[in-house]
Amino acid sequence: MNGCVESGPFLVQQQLEGTLEALAQAVAALLQRLAPSETVASETDESGYRFSVPLRFSDGIGRGAVTARLFRYREAIRLDVEVIHNRVFAKADGSPSDRRCYMNDFVASIRLNVEDEQLPTDFERSVLRGAAATRTAVQRHNRDQNAPWNQVRVAARED
Repeated sequence: MNGCVESGPFLVQQQLEGTLEALAQAVAALLQRLAPSETVASETDESGYRFSVPLRFSDGIGRGAVTARLFRYREAIRLDVEVIHNRVFAKADGSPSDRRCYMNDFVASIRLNVEDEQLPTDFERSVLRGAAATRTAVQRHNRDQNAPWNQVRVAARED
């Protein structure tokens, strides 16, 4: 008998494909928790998956989405989650400025091994908290500011 085990790039690619499929379901479920009443959009390409779910801001200004990109990264898997939005700081007259409202930004990334078939609980918690915090970031800031000149106004930039 020969003690050789089949290995090599082809086997690693097969393992990555299986793990990607299992993690894709976990990522879709995570985004569904962010917006239970919304449908999670998904698409695939040669490198992996892309998911998106709408994100509504508490003040009703602008549009946003939480996007997740799950893809092969060398001999591992990477997940990037980001809040995309069209909110900018408002000028004195209330019109949109060219300055992006960074208070509503959120980015999280994680590198997963081939053996991982679930997302780490800490990462899931971080994404849920971070995306939820972006919804109310401007209102929280304004509530914490006693002086009116320190308060922030936002507008939606239409592209």
